[in-house]
Amino acid sequence: MVRSNNLQPNQVAFRVPPSCNKFDIHSYLTNIYGVNIQEVRTMNYAATYKRGPRGGKVVAQSAYKKAVVTLDEKFVWPEEPEWYKLDKEEHELGYKAAKRKVKGWRVRPREEEREKIKEISSQQLAKREEKAKK
Repeated sequence: MVRSNNLQPNQVAFRVPPSCNKFDIHSYLTNIYGVNIQEVRTMNYAATYKRGPRGGKVVAQSAYKKAVVTLDEKFVWPEEPEWYKLDKEEHELGYKAAKRKVKGWRVRPREEEREKIKEISSQQLAKREEKAKK
């Protein structure tokens, strides 16, 4: 599923393989998830290419199809898991530290940022160990 701000409350967007058609998407969602669907719209996106090291074409992103499904009732996104929030916060701290360069090309985060990164990493490690025990 793709989160998008410009969709109606009863619409959901999916990335599907290019071989899927509207009927396949409609029957899959109704039979597997049991939702009532009003409409299915599809958009095809071509593959993007970049130049390779010797001038040849290299596929940067393969072709895909986007399906926007209109449901009968309002769709509510599930809550983001805790590990996702921690990963996002850790990424943001690393990005801030990378913007600040000290002594040539070396990157040094501030002391409080280092402490926060250590704390987040230890929380993630504890959660993963707890999950592995289950």
